[in-house]
Amino acid sequence: MEMDNQIVKILLVDDREENLLALEAVLTSPKYQLIKALSGEEALRWVLREEFAVIIMDVQMPGMSGFETAKLIRQREKTRDVPIIFVTALNQTDENVMQGYSVGAIDFIIKPFNPNILNWKVNGFVSLYLNQKKIEEQAKVIAKRTEELEQANQALRDNEEMLEALVKERTNELLVANKKLLESEKKYRKLVEESPEAIILTEKHKEKPFFVNQTGVKLLKAQTKEQIERQSLFDFIHPEDHKKVRKIFTLNRSGRNMYECRLICLTGEVIHVEVKSIPFDYQGVSCLHILVRDMTELKQSREFMHQTEKLTVVGELAAGIAHEIRNPLTSLKGFTQLLGDKIDSNHDYMEIMITEIERINTIVSELLLLAKPRKLDFKRIDIGVILKNIITLMEAQANLYGVTIQCSKNQGLPSLIIHGEENKLKQVFINLLKNAIEAMQDGGEIIISIEQIGSEVEIKVIDGGCGIPTELLSKIGQPFFTTKDKGTGLGLMVCHSIVESHQGTMQIDSIKGKGTTVSIRLPLYQENMEYKAL
Repeated sequence: MEMDNQIVKILLVDDREENLLALEAVLTSPKYQLIKALSGEEALRWVLREEFAVIIMDVQMPGMSGFETAKLIRQREKTRDVPIIFVTALNQTDENVMQGYSVGAIDFIIKPFNPNILNWKVNGFVSLYLNQKKIEEQAKVIAKRTEELEQANQALRDNEEMLEALVKERTNELLVANKKLLESEKKYRKLVEESPEAIILTEKHKEKPFFVNQTGVKLLKAQTKEQIERQSLFDFIHPEDHKKVRKIFTLNRSGRNMYECRLICLTGEVIHVEVKSIPFDYQGVSCLHILVRDMTELKQSREFMHQTEKLTVVGELAAGIAHEIRNPLTSLKGFTQLLGDKIDSNHDYMEIMITEIERINTIVSELLLLAKPRKLDFKRIDIGVILKNIITLMEAQANLYGVTIQCSKNQGLPSLIIHGEENKLKQVFINLLKNAIEAMQDGGEIIISIEQIGSEVEIKVIDGGCGIPTELLSKIGQPFFTTKDKGTGLGLMVCHSIVESHQGTMQIDSIKGKGTTVSIRLPLYQENMEYKAL
């Protein structure tokens, strides 16, 4: 191994960027790879990942001082002998010097330092480092060669003539066998590297892999194999799955295992995978052959199919319920109208009854929205006027819960024109306000805001209620999922459908115990706009 041309790593540690730049300017050399750290903690992370010929470290740093950092570096076996040069602006008192040497310092440099002196000292330590590496490599070569020579000499002493003949014969056999083995190994390696599944090999009782194929590198979003092979497998397993995976290994040490878990890629992305681990012996060592298959897209497809099946069931159920309710509604409406024509008094009561029956019929029609799409009758409407009417309508119910409904900053609701179906949008906002009121069991205030953002209008309904847990937020709007004791989960589902038919978006943000904000964006009125059927 040619050590003279080896590029060595030098770690520069200082909490001031300008000091690091000064050190870098002094020590810049094609033979050095300078790595900078702005704190003791960052320096420790670098020391765990890389091997350094020398460390140049500032003594006075916020948080972890240079002395504390050096002490921790010295406690690690692999970095115990790395030379550390302290750079300090303090007076070089006996106390400071003794403390520095006690935690492993090799030398001190006082600021402002002489660049030539620093260069000479670093060159000296680098030379010592390279010489030590060269000695270690030479020692390995000598040891290996000595062992081979001793074995050969012993064999020759036993029967030199017979051995010579056997060696020649065996050499020929090995050459042929080795050629075949090399060809087989080459084919096997190509097969493993190009496998559609990630393949990871590790010793049975160790967590660091000693091999990963290119598919595994791509799966974990790494640049090189070394990025994976120098880390524990559990560094890639999602923390919430650690307990499950360790339990599987503990209970099934000798057999094959198959399970699903989540992995965290080097980019931070979380993926779902299926894992198979197969025990095998490699050069007399018990190992595990681990196959990893990405299940993320499959899980998403399954979830989509599951939701589609739910929607189909909801549609069929809604059509049946609507049909059964409309039959008695027809009779009620007809007889109510007949009574209204024959009875002169209480005419206002009859109109209220007919109006309420029509309202029930409208609600039944909403169920039919889930059964089949239909074209909506879009018109120019003032969203501000609609919201004012809805607030007036809902104030009575809000008072029952001790809730008040206010406009944002008491500025009122501006007049903004959109293209939409008035009754459908009323249904959306009634549903949202009803949910907000019911979420505020202890009373409080609901804030409604409306403002123009570019070519859209944004409406927000903000409550200070019980909120929705983070783990349940993604399920809100799914059919039959609800956080209420007597809910059906269809209300927000219909709201999503109506907003989408208006080419709008609806987003729900919530913090448990603090409240919920529902934001709806709708496009402002434009000529020749096209909308989806509902």
